[in-house]
Amino acid sequence: MQRYREPETQWDQHRPPGHSRPRESRRPTTQIKAKPPPGSQANDGLKGIVQETLRKDVNLRGYGLEATVIDNIARVQGVVDTLAEKLYIKELVTSIPGIEGYIDGVSISTDGAITDEDVRMEISEELDAHPISRGRVGVEVCDGIAYLMGKVPSKEAEQELMRAASTARGVIQVVSQLRIDPDMEQS
Repeated sequence: MQRYREPETQWDQHRPPGHSRPRESRRPTTQIKAKPPPGSQANDGLKGIVQETLRKDVNLRGYGLEATVIDNIARVQGVVDTLAEKLYIKELVTSIPGIEGYIDGVSISTDGAITDEDVRMEISEELDAHPISRGRVGVEVCDGIAYLMGKVPSKEAEQELMRAASTARGVIQVVSQLRIDPDMEQS
């Protein structure tokens, strides 16, 4: 008399007892301890440094971000409020000596529903208050992506306005459609 055994996996359910191909055992027959890969100690040290950097940063410590480091590539996971914070994390982590790359696992989430119009208004306020913009830069928002339009005097000014737009809640990406006009510097 054969005893009934629970299937090991969903694929085993179709195998009747006594089938020519036996079910796989749930327990491994031998326990083999794998050696840690070379450099894993260094990665553990880097992970600690990255994690500590995130926890000590006054702008990020409240988010409970988690970091891992494999082959000197850092991956940070968690949720932040704005695109600017997400970009700041990448900048902060990649500045740590020994970190050779970055994988972004950070999501942006806001409290409550924010419409594209809400995002547009918030970015417009930022742009209007910025001395570089001087009312010559506008924004349109579609599905959380902010498109900046107008003229700026330099590439640096463009980057500064993109950073300012990324601080608005609900922005998931900033796309520059700004034209660089060096003659604006004189006016």
